[in-house]
Amino acid sequence: MNRVLRIELRRGTAPLAALAMFGAGVWMLVVHPDHWAGRWAGLANYFRGSMLILCALMVAAGAWQAGRERRRDLDELIGSTSRPGWHPLLVAWLAVALAGSVGVLVAFAGAAVLVAPVATYAAGGWWWTLLVGVVALGAATACGTLVGRLWPLRVAAPVAGLATYLGLGVLLYQDTTAAAWLSPVHSGWSVHWVVPDRVIAGQVAWLLALTALLLAAAARRWRVAALAGGVAIAVAVPIVTGPGPHRLPADSGAVELVCTETGPQVCVSRINAFLLDDVAPVAQPILARLDGIPGAPRRAVDHAAAPTGTPDTPDDGTIWLSLEQQSTVRGGLASPDGLRADFRAVTWPQCPAKPDREVSQQVYLVSGLAAAWLLDEWNPTDPAPAPAPADPALESLRAMPLVQQRAWFAAYLDAAARCDVSALLTLGRPR
Repeated sequence: MNRVLRIELRRGTAPLAALAMFGAGVWMLVVHPDHWAGRWAGLANYFRGSMLILCALMVAAGAWQAGRERRRDLDELIGSTSRPGWHPLLVAWLAVALAGSVGVLVAFAGAAVLVAPVATYAAGGWWWTLLVGVVALGAATACGTLVGRLWPLRVAAPVAGLATYLGLGVLLYQDTTAAAWLSPVHSGWSVHWVVPDRVIAGQVAWLLALTALLLAAAARRWRVAALAGGVAIAVAVPIVTGPGPHRLPADSGAVELVCTETGPQVCVSRINAFLLDDVAPVAQPILARLDGIPGAPRRAVDHAAAPTGTPDTPDDGTIWLSLEQQSTVRGGLASPDGLRADFRAVTWPQCPAKPDREVSQQVYLVSGLAAAWLLDEWNPTDPAPAPAPADPALESLRAMPLVQQRAWFAAYLDAAARCDVSALLTLGRPR
């Protein structure tokens, strides 16, 4: 068997599968480094998110391998040997699954080299999330093998791959239900959440049973297929009747706070601690601008550490910052402007969801005026003042003494908290 496997790895579809999966892995990693950089859990989750593409490629590779054997009339040749008919099929499947998995894992190993010197939290069982993805690639190859045995035409491989991509894409819209656990594709859980061990074990058992079912059906071993199907159903039932992906607990170690020791307090979770030195210079000047203003937040904290159900709006003197997609491959802050935009939550008026449309537009303009003042780095004492703004209201506000500007912003926060529309509209015309 080892000799046959080596031959398949060298001369079959396996080398092309490995090359295609390596290329796809590199492409996926380059497209969105901010999704995985700096975090082991982020890298594992991104691997699972990439299953949408990777599983489709493996289905196509499995279908091409199995279909090629049928197109070359190898069934009769295999049947004339002393080996069982399922033996060559199993070896061909293993060769493609192994080659494709190794190809993409090499690409992600390169990303791991970049994550290793940056990551500040390595626990959380992220490797089990990665393992489920590897098992899913084997199941996808088995699905392609069955397709290739049933439909040996050359067009079967690309059609099966495209159908897999579309099918898994449709399942993503069901990611709020427990049935989403049956899909190999990452359903969007955060890097600081913990997937229960029973769910991981259930996913592995489900994918292994599904793989056995598909391979048995391809080999026409109906009793084995029936047994594997029964196991798959038995495993799937408790999964689909359990809690969904969006009710996961947070990893207490990952969300442990790491804070600045000087200046206005800025805190990030342990899993995002590598960003603290870049987040603090962006957040602290804004917090200093708010210092002493009644109703303004006094500190900025990573939203990953927020208790369940905490709104995005400032709460108890805290402004919440979103940092999950805020990392470069070297661990720097990907978008300082995006981080500054999180402070716009300070200026959101607490008004009904559907007020009068005209009034809502006017209140929105006043809110924008307050946000522009808050996020403006221009200081009247700078030797080179910023160019005159195009907005007359903002220009008028900036022309006030700094004490009056701060008093205006304090009045705005009070009116916004009470949704006092008349007061907000009056504040929209500073003098």
